[in-house]
Amino acid sequence: MSKDYRSRMERRQSSDSSKLANKSKTKKPRRGRNWKKTLLILALILGVLGLLTIGVIAATSPKLDPKKLETPVSSKIMDMNDKEVSLVAGDEKRIRVKINEIPEPVQNAFIATEDVRFREHSGIDVRRIAGAAFANVREGFGAEGASTISQQVIKNTVLTNEKSLTRKIREAYLSVQLEQKYSKDQILEMYLNKIYFGNNAYGIATAAKVYFNKDVDQLEVQEAALLAGLPKAPSYYDPTRNPKEAEHRRNVVLNLMAQHKFISKEEAEKAKSISVKDMIKEGEVKTETRPYDAYIKQVIDDLKDIEGLEEADIYSSGLKIYTNLDTKAQQTTEDVLKAKLNEEHEFLQSGVALVDTKTGSIRAVGSGRGGQLSNYFSSKIKRQPGSTIKPILDYGPAIENKKWNTGYILKDEPVELKDITINNFNDRNVGDISMRQALVESKNTTAVRAFQEVGAEEATDFANKLGFDLDPDTTYPSYAIGGFNGGISPLTLAGAYTSFGNGGIYSKPTTVRKVEFPDGRVVEVDSEPKAAMKDYTAYMITDMLKDVMDRGTGREANVSGLNLAGKTGTTNYSKEDRDKYGLPDGATKDAWMAGYTPTYTAAVWTGYAENKDKEGNGLYLNDNEADYSKQIFRDIMSELDHKNTDFKKPKSVTEVAMEKGTGKRASEFTPDSEKIIELFVKGTDLPGISDSYEKPSSIEGLEAKYKEDKNEIEVKWKYGKKKGVTFRVLASYNDGPMQERATINDTKFVVPAPAPGKYSFQVIAIDSENNTESEPAGTSITIEGPEGEEPPPGEGEGEQPGTPPGEEPGTEPPAEGEPSTPPDQGGGEGEQPGTPPGQEPGTEPPAEGEPGTTPTPPGQNGGRQQNGGNGGGLVPPLGQ
Repeated sequence: MSKDYRSRMERRQSSDSSKLANKSKTKKPRRGRNWKKTLLILALILGVLGLLTIGVIAATSPKLDPKKLETPVSSKIMDMNDKEVSLVAGDEKRIRVKINEIPEPVQNAFIATEDVRFREHSGIDVRRIAGAAFANVREGFGAEGASTISQQVIKNTVLTNEKSLTRKIREAYLSVQLEQKYSKDQILEMYLNKIYFGNNAYGIATAAKVYFNKDVDQLEVQEAALLAGLPKAPSYYDPTRNPKEAEHRRNVVLNLMAQHKFISKEEAEKAKSISVKDMIKEGEVKTETRPYDAYIKQVIDDLKDIEGLEEADIYSSGLKIYTNLDTKAQQTTEDVLKAKLNEEHEFLQSGVALVDTKTGSIRAVGSGRGGQLSNYFSSKIKRQPGSTIKPILDYGPAIENKKWNTGYILKDEPVELKDITINNFNDRNVGDISMRQALVESKNTTAVRAFQEVGAEEATDFANKLGFDLDPDTTYPSYAIGGFNGGISPLTLAGAYTSFGNGGIYSKPTTVRKVEFPDGRVVEVDSEPKAAMKDYTAYMITDMLKDVMDRGTGREANVSGLNLAGKTGTTNYSKEDRDKYGLPDGATKDAWMAGYTPTYTAAVWTGYAENKDKEGNGLYLNDNEADYSKQIFRDIMSELDHKNTDFKKPKSVTEVAMEKGTGKRASEFTPDSEKIIELFVKGTDLPGISDSYEKPSSIEGLEAKYKEDKNEIEVKWKYGKKKGVTFRVLASYNDGPMQERATINDTKFVVPAPAPGKYSFQVIAIDSENNTESEPAGTSITIEGPEGEEPPPGEGEGEQPGTPPGEEPGTEPPAEGEPSTPPDQGGGEGEQPGTPPGQEPGTEPPAEGEPGTTPTPPGQNGGRQQNGGNGGGLVPPLGQ
């Protein structure tokens, strides 16, 4: 019973569940139909909106301009003051041809590569669009293009290369219009005359001349295929620089031509068997040099780094390019280089980069010589920097990381490494030397020691923040003195030095401020200033480099009146190269000068572009040529408009009086000649006070006595030290001014035959070993005249100041250098003026040092009298 009941209950529940399930199934189709309706409505709405959007975009498209279609629109170059200074136009290397002058195989090479259904579609290729759409969904918008030749003509003349949906819609719309107004041959002619092939070659005929030195109607199939492959990436596939990549691209084009039946497979294989290197025979198309050509070529290089801007746009898209060009500085740079190099060896070259110290804006570029200038030697060469690297890789990192003061003592001794010994260029060493003086003298040993103490990791990190690209694992101690395996350009060096003059802030140098497109779009170029070092590091390096210019290796580059900081550098050929080219020991390969004011920073390189001349003789800089970089730097900087402010000392730096060469603070007894102001990072511990100089001993027992039996005044004193000590004696008569009378070795001084009156003396001990002087010691004595005779008056007492005894006021004093007339002491009328007392006129005067001697007055024989042990004499009277 119970089992039957459960069975019936189970059947009933199962029946109920089935009914519910059936009810559910009957509702599902209704739900699906609702979703389909919703999706259909949404699709219709989106379709309408899409069509409206496309219509609006198409309606706002620019109109086709026949002039633009036929002629490329030049880009304008604006200087730092937004004044137009030049045009960048593709027609500088352009030979135009008609379509019937272009062989059919050449036309077919481009059609097979760029638009195989060109002769069939009406401006847009739907099949190609579908393939590109799939690639863009899979890899992102812009991954693959679907542009036909007609679209490329529109893009290169009317629109820009911007990757956006709006541009693509306008491009398609205008391409259809183009096809309606022009024939296929006219469109292909436009394309082949406008397309950019690299090396400033525009148009198929120009490219044929540049790469093969042929007219276009002489091109063979392998040459046509090579040219057809270039527009995709002209620089990358440049056969003159990248023949391997160019050959691969050419073969791709040949395969496409065979695939689409433009040539046979046999023709393709035969063409592929010819090496690209064997094909190239460069020709030349004569062009006119533009104003500021070297600078403009740097602008073009900088534009290539801007994302979304293609090389072809620069020449033919009508851009307005706002630059940092200082036209006066550029003209000055070009004039100085021309004056210095034009009469020199044809392979001697120089590169200059002039940058705004505060902003990193490139103001001028100097490179090359002759009719056509370039930016190669200013920004593309890779040369060893020599000693100009020392602030960047050695002393700068030491201050930044270890907070060395500018007087920090380093060892100037040869540095022994595993395989080499590094010493100074003259092989001379001085032992202990301050960091400042080591930089002034450009010591190599101390630079390497600074690099070693800091470590390659910290040193390269410091340099890389200034625009370098160094690997600490391969930056060896030889790099500390500029011995790079590769090298740098003047532009890289100038950019790095700006940071020292700008409080430690680095801005990557650039020529471009912004680019304005014909459609109104603007691309701003931000140099992104970054703190590359602490302000104390920048200022302390600058202060030392000012000394380099004032009294070091940079003196020849200095400009009077400017606050200049800078560093020189030279490099030498290796022994291997000297032997290879037959060069003498120490032959100079590169000469550098880098420096800055608060306004401008410049770096100059000079050297030979080749290691040997046309006859095979080795080339190197002689002593005169090795100074050219300094002279070029000086001549350019002296002509610029500097604000001539000085570098501002930050609060993080403090000045301390140090004793030269000791690394210690100067004491109160350190002579001024031995003091130097050094810079410390504020808050760092100061060194101890030097005890090299002690308070000098005083003169003791100074007295003056009149020796009546000898008729002389004897001045005597005592002094403890004898070696290296001399004594300066000063005297006055009747309270007149003190005058230096002698410098002697003895401790006794004699005044022979003194006239009546008051004599005052001072004696100073001079210690030549310590370069110190004692405090003056003084004494005086009065000589009485005979009874009844009034002593000579002092100054202001009846005689004019300085009137000698026995001479009437107002009388002419004796000529300089002649003995003064002594007072009358019995000589009578018959005595000649100047005859010493008691001596007959015309008789021989006594020997020097004896009583009555008249020594040489000060100003003759050097003004100092060395009297040995006999004491000194005094020219009477002392009142003059």
